[in-house]
Amino acid sequence: MIRILLCFLLTINLLFLHDKCYANESNATVSGKLTASDSKDAKVSQNFMARKYILGPNDIISINIYNIPTLAQQEVRVQPDGKINIAYFQNLSVAGKTIQELVETIKTKYSEYLVNPDVSVKLVQSRPFIVYVSGAIINPGSYELNTITNSSSYNSKPEAFIERKTPLLTNILLACGGLSYDSDLENIEITNDLDHSVYKANLLKLIKDGDSSQDIYLISGDRIKIPLLNTASKINVENYKLLSRSTLFEKDIPIRVIGYVNNPGLIRLNSSESNNLNSAIAAAGGYLKDSAYIPKNVYVSRGDRNNNTKLSTQAINPKENDFILMPNDIVYVPEKSRPLIGKAFDYASRIMMPFYVFSTGYSIWK
Repeated sequence: MIRILLCFLLTINLLFLHDKCYANESNATVSGKLTASDSKDAKVSQNFMARKYILGPNDIISINIYNIPTLAQQEVRVQPDGKINIAYFQNLSVAGKTIQELVETIKTKYSEYLVNPDVSVKLVQSRPFIVYVSGAIINPGSYELNTITNSSSYNSKPEAFIERKTPLLTNILLACGGLSYDSDLENIEITNDLDHSVYKANLLKLIKDGDSSQDIYLISGDRIKIPLLNTASKINVENYKLLSRSTLFEKDIPIRVIGYVNNPGLIRLNSSESNNLNSAIAAAGGYLKDSAYIPKNVYVSRGDRNNNTKLSTQAINPKENDFILMPNDIVYVPEKSRPLIGKAFDYASRIMMPFYVFSTGYSIWK
């Protein structure tokens, strides 16, 4: 019975072959053939979204066979076991296949009854999926990306709430809180065990030159590794300036200011506004009023992530060098002692102050 029906459909298909016209499919549609314009578009976009999508449970797809509407399957959801049911074929395995591989599978199935069936498969809605982020990132871990366009945001930590839903590398780095100051921007690696792909991304090119080809499109199972620079001394100051002013960096830079300032302790600088030495001193209330002069040297100590007990310290003249600070730097402002004669005048003024107050009050009363 099935063979008779398919033969009848084939006859209808042959009658209308001379009217065959290829409709323009959306970018998410993969068909058995590519037109010249399709090839051109693929070349233009290959640096941005050229990754092959791996189908899995909860993906929703549509299947069409040209000129045979009775075989069309609209919005078919991939079941938890990774299979779908289509016309005349049950339990067709889908999970783990690319869209093009599924096209070829369906063509093979229907080729038993149709001559050269023209099959197209469209990804209607991709499933939420998980990626893993490790290395020099503020909040490493696993993140679920929800690509449903009518949903509110990424499903991640409250502090990682963002509204951009496109699964791009930069968007997931934002969800993670941003890159660490000692991250190796030029050698970020993305691997995937499902398709055994390996991608390299140079985010310095993205930040500096606006090279969008470095913003990799993510798929389920991606593992993103942001390498650490060997030591803090390897950090390029100019690259750090670019990073700190970008959206990919943590907004609050914690700095500890101690010594002769009015409000010593932990302060936080806004990376997009200023992360300089004098800004940190000003945020700590400025120099003590008892200090007669700004000290010639302020000491900045910086830790090494590979050895937390080791600090490197350098003396900075704040009047000559507004030094760029990095997260967790320690700023020590030493005392600038007054000359002996200055202390004597200060002592005398403190002794005379009560008499001055009394005489002023008496004059007002008088």
